[in-house]
Amino acid sequence: MSYVFSALLVALTALTWLLFVTLAPEADDWSLLLRELAYFLTAISVARIVEVLVNSFVDDADGNSRTTDLVKVMSSIVIYVAAVLVWLHYGLAFDITSLLATSAIVSLVIGFALQNTLGNLFSGLSLELERPLRAGDFIRKGAIEGEVEALKWRSIFLRTADGGTVVLPNSALATDAVEVVRRGAPFRSQAIFHVPAEIPPMIVLETVREVLANGVSGVADDPPGSAVVLGTEAQTGVIRYCARFYSLRPIELSRQTSAVLTGIWYALDRKGIPMTAAPEGLGVPTGAAPRWRWRAGSVVPAEFEKQGALLRFGPGEVLPADLAGIVADGMLREEVLADEFDLSAAVGALLEADHGVERPLRLDPVLVREISRQAAVFLGPIAFTLAQHFAGLTDDPFFVYQALATRIPEDADKARFLALAPARPVRRLGPGAPVGWAGLLGLEPMAARRRSVPVHADIMAFDRDGLVKLMASPEGEHLVDRLVRLPQLHDQSREAIRDLLITSARDA
Repeated sequence: MSYVFSALLVALTALTWLLFVTLAPEADDWSLLLRELAYFLTAISVARIVEVLVNSFVDDADGNSRTTDLVKVMSSIVIYVAAVLVWLHYGLAFDITSLLATSAIVSLVIGFALQNTLGNLFSGLSLELERPLRAGDFIRKGAIEGEVEALKWRSIFLRTADGGTVVLPNSALATDAVEVVRRGAPFRSQAIFHVPAEIPPMIVLETVREVLANGVSGVADDPPGSAVVLGTEAQTGVIRYCARFYSLRPIELSRQTSAVLTGIWYALDRKGIPMTAAPEGLGVPTGAAPRWRWRAGSVVPAEFEKQGALLRFGPGEVLPADLAGIVADGMLREEVLADEFDLSAAVGALLEADHGVERPLRLDPVLVREISRQAAVFLGPIAFTLAQHFAGLTDDPFFVYQALATRIPEDADKARFLALAPARPVRRLGPGAPVGWAGLLGLEPMAARRRSVPVHADIMAFDRDGLVKLMASPEGEHLVDRLVRLPQLHDQSREAIRDLLITSARDA
């Protein structure tokens, strides 16, 4: 739009000069008016062109400002004031010396009247010259903290973790100490937790390092996280630990700290370590770490609970490839291999569904919006409607991506879009579902499928001794009954599955 306005302004200036040259000799009444108007438009046009050139250096290729709007405002004021002075001097033959003297007195009066405003203005200039802040940086000043959204000529706008906006005057940043974290720079934080003093510290420290090394959403991989012992609390009988990690988005620090503590809790629980102090008066003997186990009830037979070990997994965790057991509670997402589904039939069913029926979303709305934005690059605004439609028909983002890809005409664009999609579809495994047995029995590679946890999952897992004892008991037939129904084992007989289980248990 700015370039169109500039072009129209230049065209109007040229038209005015053309009218002056052609009509002025024959129209004395219009001659003076046209000449003054032509000079004025010329000065403004030149100023506009200079302003556009200055802004082209300030803005990046996408039109986003590399700096604050203060540079644009101040440069525009200087350019247009200079243009008006040139027009007054050369166009109207006005002596600008007296004007400058008068303006100095007026400026002095205005300066006294606008001390605070001018203080913020010059503070903004000093901030611009020193450039300690950029949009996207995170700053903390006393109790106020947030991410810089915009730097204006007299104030700075911060977005807080609560979604609100805080406006800080520039003078406050120029006179007081402010902590600044550059956009994209790692910012170290910590999560403090307690573990009973009977647990060897090195076990806890190594567990925390494993959690951070496996990756936590929003936490930087480099620099790597660490864990330290902070001290002991004699009254409660616990040791205080600190998990140190680096965040790339300090404004989301509370969510990231929650994710770190959640991951640590699940990792410690799988080792039988409670992340708490033993309340007084419960009779927990000194030197014994209590094992808090969830009872799966009717979902898992009693013999399964007796011979197995309940392992808990938290959101975002991936199950070990060699783990085999029964889902006791929660849900897993297990990848489906290419020979276990018909892609054309599944996508065809989505494409043939009636678009006139409004259906509730079966996918997370945040994920649907993300897929829509990705598809809109290739399909335009219609991508949002299509994504909503397909997300009402399936709860697997893999098929939503595949269905949207059929609407992209160019193969190269289609490949770029599908590169953003999950590699495989997933099936959901709920309570009572067997998991990992095909790999344990040698019917497929251990790492053939990825099994992840969307929210939480409790797995009743079996080691070698537990599996041997289970298969020697009548409850072993319950395990065979569950495995017979697995798609990966549909071509195996009950006797073959039983023999494979016994052999695997002995060879484990």
